[in-house]
Amino acid sequence: MGRHEHLKNLYKQNKDGEFIIEVFLDRYIDAFNEWDSAYLEVRDLNPGLIHFLERCSQDIPIRYGIELLFTVSEPKDFETEELIFKGVRANCSYKILRERTNLRLLYRRIKKYFAVSLALLVLVFSLDPILQESLMTRTLKEGMMIGGWVFLWQALSLFSFSRGEIVRKIRHYKRFLESRISFRYEEDSN
Repeated sequence: MGRHEHLKNLYKQNKDGEFIIEVFLDRYIDAFNEWDSAYLEVRDLNPGLIHFLERCSQDIPIRYGIELLFTVSEPKDFETEELIFKGVRANCSYKILRERTNLRLLYRRIKKYFAVSLALLVLVFSLDPILQESLMTRTLKEGMMIGGWVFLWQALSLFSFSRGEIVRKIRHYKRFLESRISFRYEEDSN
């Protein structure tokens, strides 16, 4: 059984081929953070709901679209639906902003590590003909050489591995921003 077939067993698909992440709510209020009691234009979402949505999104390859389907036990309430819609969008926009900030900070660290590496390696090779050979100078040169390579490795490691994880998160949050959000009511499904 291929990955796509396995996904079809876990998640339904809508008519456009998007995978549906179903969320069941007994009450609308369950979608919101219990610590956020203010009735604002945009309310915080329940951390458990956010974690569930992120985990489901990781199951589904990024090349597939998703739809969020909230099944609610309460009667239809357009205002609360709009709050959930805005909450999902605001949460994803905030997380994209946070991850982009993390990416900028990561690039700064990479540049610093690369600069330190370059400085140490240039220093070792430029001091080599000047310094007289002794145990102390050899130890100093070896230490700077090792330090230069370690900083270079760290810069390459951050760029290769950490950067990819942040970019992947941004793609998943963007997919949530573009996703369709719909509501179904238990009396509709019976």
